[in-house]
Amino acid sequence: MAYKIFYIEDLDPESRIETLKSENFEIISYKPDVNIDNIIQKILDVNPSIVLMDYKLTEGGFMSYCDAPTIASTLRSKYKDGIQERPIVLISTLNKIVNLYRKDYTSHDLFDYAISKENALENPDRFRNKCLSFLNSYNIITQNKFNLDQILELGEDFNLIHSRIRIHLNEDVKSVYEYSRFIFEHLIRCSGLLIGEDILSARLGISKDSLDWKKLKEQLNDCKYTGIFSDVYNRWWMSKVDSWWKKNIKEKYSIRHFDSEEKTEILSKILKLNLKTISKAKYNSSCNYWTICKETKLPLDPFDGLELLDEEFKVWQDKEYVSIGGYLSDIPKYSKIVSELDRIEMRSFQ
Repeated sequence: MAYKIFYIEDLDPESRIETLKSENFEIISYKPDVNIDNIIQKILDVNPSIVLMDYKLTEGGFMSYCDAPTIASTLRSKYKDGIQERPIVLISTLNKIVNLYRKDYTSHDLFDYAISKENALENPDRFRNKCLSFLNSYNIITQNKFNLDQILELGEDFNLIHSRIRIHLNEDVKSVYEYSRFIFEHLIRCSGLLIGEDILSARLGISKDSLDWKKLKEQLNDCKYTGIFSDVYNRWWMSKVDSWWKKNIKEKYSIRHFDSEEKTEILSKILKLNLKTISKAKYNSSCNYWTICKETKLPLDPFDGLELLDEEFKVWQDKEYVSIGGYLSDIPKYSKIVSELDRIEMRSFQ
């Protein structure tokens, strides 16, 4: 199946198109009209699978009034009139713009996904797969008529989802984009109900370089998340991992009770796997890991970390931390988003 990607860019995009297109990924480039109604009509006429647009559409010199947010906002408003919803992806040479839209989608109710042109061109396969993952999410949400249990493929495990998620994504919310964005932003991109491979490794205390790391993950296949975006993002239900530990490891205490060396010994012995303990980072005093450093992605016990205060977390989400080493690697960045007490304490390491 060929997917049509409508690429709005006021400069010559030919070199980027050649890099990003593939056998089933057709890119239709379009220099925006001076009339925004004509731009929207062109999108509707082409009827693409995905709309891709550069953030700044004024470099060509004649569109001084218009940029990607203006077009996206107008297009989103048309969806409310019954026009078919489709993902809108932001691409930009300006990293600060990309980071802004990645950081807070809820304040910018426009784009499904933001990426720098550099990253898109460096790994076009991953870029295409992410775009198609958003398209798939739209299709699945529509086909399942906003049924959250089916969208997330919960089966009979209805209690995996926090009640406040169900309140937010209630039967009155009939925007495909709202469902897709909320799940992506508040379930997939954060740690909490779902965890990624780095945090799974930290919580199990097992290095991903272990000879049998893949076999250990296979033991946890029943804990895998299989709902929308799982075609691109590997996630595990943490509550299912806890249940797996109780059922298969049969220890008196939970996973969190043991340090990494103890868990390596237990898992290696019971599962008969060749596993090695995850490495301890500089300045860490505890090996009872439960998260990863925001900067280094190395395992971290929150007790050893500095809590980051730049974001508000939902009740089902884990807080984020930076390790001492991570903090020292970029003091100007992290000194602005930790507490005053932590800043003072960090002076002794400088």
